[in-house]
Amino acid sequence: MKNIWGVDIEIGKSMLDYISYPEDREKAKMNFDRVLSGENFIVIEEYGEESLSRNYWENIYNPIQSDTGIIGINVFCIDITERQKAEDALKLSQIRLENAMDLAKLANWEFDPSNKILTFNDRFYSMIGTTAEKEGGYQISSDTYIQRYVHPDDVQPMSEIIESSLTENRLIFSQEIHHRVVLNNGEIRHMAFHIRVIPATEEESIHVYGTVQDITERKKVEEKLKKSLNEKEVLIKEIHHRVKNNLMIISSLLNLQSQYIKDEEALDIFRESQNRARSMALIHERLYQSKDLKRIDFGDYIQTLSKDLYHSCVTDPQRVELKMHVENLMVDINTTVPLGLIVNELVTNSLKHGFIKDAEGEINIDFHKDGDEFVLVVEDTGVGFPDDIDFRNTSTLGLQLVNNLTTQIDGKIELNRDKGTKFIITFEEQYR
Repeated sequence: MKNIWGVDIEIGKSMLDYISYPEDREKAKMNFDRVLSGENFIVIEEYGEESLSRNYWENIYNPIQSDTGIIGINVFCIDITERQKAEDALKLSQIRLENAMDLAKLANWEFDPSNKILTFNDRFYSMIGTTAEKEGGYQISSDTYIQRYVHPDDVQPMSEIIESSLTENRLIFSQEIHHRVVLNNGEIRHMAFHIRVIPATEEESIHVYGTVQDITERKKVEEKLKKSLNEKEVLIKEIHHRVKNNLMIISSLLNLQSQYIKDEEALDIFRESQNRARSMALIHERLYQSKDLKRIDFGDYIQTLSKDLYHSCVTDPQRVELKMHVENLMVDINTTVPLGLIVNELVTNSLKHGFIKDAEGEINIDFHKDGDEFVLVVEDTGVGFPDDIDFRNTSTLGLQLVNNLTTQIDGKIELNRDKGTKFIITFEEQYR
């Protein structure tokens, strides 16, 4: 008792004399009066000196009886401070959970698979515009729930999901089911059921419980966003289509204008510009034909562009052969335009300058991925790149474009002069 009151107990002295805290003394006096009147009881109370420690005690009071009546009191005290703290913490946690569920507008439910009974709380019935009392209570069979509330189109999938959740032999798992609920007034609401299943053990039966949330407003927002996104996709595709058409018009105008040019050097410039416009037009054509407006299959693009350039520049296919080993890799739109121009310049350079006069050989184009890096290789077995020319500092527009565009996509460029001309460009995807 010294740990409680801070003083030594003297036999024969009233216990009330040791209790200095007024409220504690009053509680003890009331308990003594009760037990002296013949009552047996258990009470949980807080006692102790402030300067020491106030603890929770479970006190069991019994009167001591004799032939002449009650001659004393027997009090058995158990320190339950830690247990009380745990209970208080649990209550606080439950209050916080309830508050959080109120804020999130979540309802609780439990399911008893043995008799197929669902138990909902008041919030669920509030969600569907009614009360448990009006619906016949908090419990309802799963079959009745499906027949009464679930939208007809969702009945079959809902039943199948519930059945699979209960029959699958696996450890504790969670699942989410979306279905529509038809209210008594005919209004349709979208619900998200979060299911938690704890399989049966030798000691306990299967436990199925979870939450339900009204996601109608979220569904409406999602539908609006989908509609808006579809409209924007149509608009973007139309823009790509028009850009492609405009670039093709420019290419056609350059072609028409070139027919009046007699100077070969000027004619080459016109044709190069025409090819550049066509290479960009091809990208926009691929984009408006693609389901993904952010990426295109660049391997397919390389094949189409290279074949177009080959057929426009090579008059004798037996003399110069085009070989391609390209993977069907998706590349983002911000990279495809500069990369497409790079392919155009390098392939054009090989076709125009690699095989002068009647020289024979082949052009090899390779496009693949090595780890996180894309690798583009354009090589030819022609006359080779002149040793006295620094390809990074050249006066020709084509190679200036290649260097600048490689920098634009944060890539690296290498030139191998061992057997003909071999350009190697590596880069990483910029927008993942």
